[in-house]
Amino acid sequence: MRLSTAEAVQEMHRVALQQTLTRALKTDRDWAQFNAIARGAATRVDAEKADFRHDYQVRLAEARQAVLREQNTRALELRAPGGSTPAPPSPEKIDVLATNRVQADHERRIAAIRQDEVDAYRGLGADIKARDAEQARARETRSGHARDAFNLTNQISPDVAKSRGRSGPSRS
Repeated sequence: MRLSTAEAVQEMHRVALQQTLTRALKTDRDWAQFNAIARGAATRVDAEKADFRHDYQVRLAEARQAVLREQNTRALELRAPGGSTPAPPSPEKIDVLATNRVQADHERRIAAIRQDEVDAYRGLGADIKARDAEQARARETRSGHARDAFNLTNQISPDVAKSRGRSGPSRS
């Protein structure tokens, strides 16, 4: 199955998102979530492919019925005077339309699974970014407190600073 340009771009985006996210994963819990997302998506794709192979004839029969219903509906449009009624589609044309419909439906299901996977990766990435931002704010707060405490303990009066002079031996 060849991918269209849009499908190829979506697949490249998914892979790039995976690679970017793997660089941001730091804890075992992050890795477990990442692997759970990947395994879940792979399982769903495999199940859809197995269902497609197993139920292909059933899906094809349902698609044929849908194509026949669509072809045989009465058009409420006015025909041009002297126009002929359209000929019913041939069985080969119905088979082609039904096959295309079944294949397109299968591809839409796979695309929906991939989109769910990308959404889950984005959610995990947002969680990691929020956690990292919170840690950075906490680290900055602690650093500020430590700096302030250090400055408070090392404050000396201006009189003492003048009288201290240089420490260490002096030349006489």
